Order: sequence, then C-alpha cells, then structure tokens
Amino acid sequence: MRNRIVFFSGGQSSFAVADWVLTNYPDDNIVLYFTDTCWEDEDLYRFIDEASDKLQLPLLIHSMGITPIQLMFEKKLVFNSMIGECSKILKMKVAADFIKRGKRPPIEKWRNRQYLKREDFTTDAVLYFGIGFDEMHREDAIRKNWEPFQVEMPMIEHNIWPDEALKKWNIRKPRLYDYGFAHNNCKGRCVKAGQGHYKLLREKMPDVFREILEQEYYINLYVSSYRYLMETETSERFPEWLKQRELQELDDAYRDYFYGRAPKPKLYPHPAMWLEWREAKKYGFMKKNGEPFNIRDLDIEIREDKQIDLFDIGGCGCFVDAHDSSELQGVR
Repeated sequence: MRNRIVFFSGGQSSFAVADWVLTNYPDDNIVLYFTDTCWEDEDLYRFIDEASDKLQLPLLIHSMGITPIQLMFEKKLVFNSMIGECSKILKMKVAADFIKRGKRPPIEKWRNRQYLKREDFTTDAVLYFGIGFDEMHREDAIRKNWEPFQVEMPMIEHNIWPDEALKKWNIRKPRLYDYGFAHNNCKGRCVKAGQGHYKLLREKMPDVFREILEQEYYINLYVSSYRYLMETETSERFPEWLKQRELQELDDAYRDYFYGRAPKPKLYPHPAMWLEWREAKKYGFMKKNGEPFNIRDLDIEIREDKQIDLFDIGGCGCFVDAHDSSELQGVR
C-alpha cells in the first residue's frame, strides 16, 4: 500500500486530481493536505469539507495561525509580485517542515481521520499537485523543491476535466470561480494579483475590496515608518534612544489592528513628517510602469474612469519558491 498526498488547495483543479488519484489507487493510503493561510473565502472551507466527506478521504489542515497581512507586519515588508513571502512561508515552509522533517505547525486539524489507512502517511509518499497546462512554468520549480519525493501532476499528464469531476460527485464549485476569478485563494485578495484582478474584486466583492484597500494603506504606512526609522543614521538630530522609543510606539500603534483586536491603528505620525515627507517610501501590492501602485490608486483611477490594464491578472504561484528554515523566528 503506497502513501499518496494530494496538495489540496481548495481549487477545482486540485479536487479533480484528488478524484483521479482515488479512482486509480483506491486501495492506497490517500490524504488530502491543505495549508491554510487563515485568509480564505468561507466557501473554500465549505468546498474542502464537502470534498473530504464525499470522497471519503482524510483531510489534514496545517497552518501557522497567521494571515498574509500579519506576516507582512511581522516581516516589515509589503509583499507584491516579486516578494511573495506568504506562499513561501505560510504554505511551502509549513508543508516542507512537516512532510520532509516531521515538524508540525502550531495548528493542525483533521477531518474524516477515520478514513486514514495508515498513520505513517509521509514515508516514501507520492505528492500530487493540481498544476495544469496553463501553469506549466511552475512545474520544474515544484519538482526541484520537493526532491527526493516523487511528484506527479495528473492535470498535465492525463486528460482531466475539473467540471466532470465536480459533476461526478455532485459538488458545487467554489463561488470565486463563478465571480470570474482564476483561482480560489485568499478570498480574491492575492498580494501577487494585478489591476484586472483587483478591479474584478472591487466589482464582485466590494466589502473585501474596501477592507484590503484599507489594510494595504496601513501596512504601507507601517513599513514605510519602520524602514525610515531603521535606515536613518543615528545622529544628534535622531539619537538611538529616540529611534528605539519610536520603534516600540510604532509596534504598539499597529499590532492590535493587524491582529484584528482593534478596528483602526492608534494615531502614529510618520517619522518622515519631522523632516521632509518626500523622504518617505511608497509601497504597494501592484506595480504600474515599474512603480508601486496601491489599491487606493487603482480605486481612484476607476472612479475617474481611467484605463485599467484588465490583462494584468497576476497570480499566486504557491510552492514555487524555496524557503529558509529560520523563517518566522520571533513572530508573536
């Protein structure tokens, strides 16, 4: 009996792969494995639970217990298409630490564990990913990152249609696909997404759009303030004792907001306001003409009926980046 782990992202392609593995290896020890960013759409959780129930396969959920926006706060970085630490740490690191090293993350949940045929399901396991022809650029990196495990991508190697698998098991696909999104990750607020993606989010899920617009605005202020404090040389004008006090006040001002314990950050003036505001750096999830482009910028341009690049969709690309085992040290 062979161990087989299906990386179950909550998308329709990974479900089709799960169906294919179950159909071809019904007697093997199959596990659906989901790494949770704690930032997903409610309907994603409905979908993975229903899939586990109907396929009668055990579902293992692992998580660091923090969201991408909280990870940005801890790392003092604003992620974007070039810096995707959320997928690197919250997904790749969590999965690799467990499957390769047996290290469990802070949060572990099982659904339908009674269907697990053998407790040791990682030894010599075959790993399955829902990567299709449109994502073949991710194939080599994923295979390399998971050496020496055998990696299979049935969507590329076989003629598999997600719609047929969903119909076969009478499971409604996640609602984000009905809204027109290309994937079912992070409730449509992927930090690697582009203008077309966020314009769609604004149209289909306005409350989520307004929330991420606000969060990006505040993480921009927080990171910009932090970088300014750290990069300003200690001098009589800005002595070390003042820098350390400001860093603590900055953390106190924003921590409760990003961890959902306060509706707004505390008032904290950007330290560059003491000197020249133009010295403050700007950050954004998106880029336009090579420069940071905020969701707030996008919202203004839409309101002013300016042209938006609808083909700038972007995408997550989880499990492509390698990771450092020391990541996330010191996270509170």
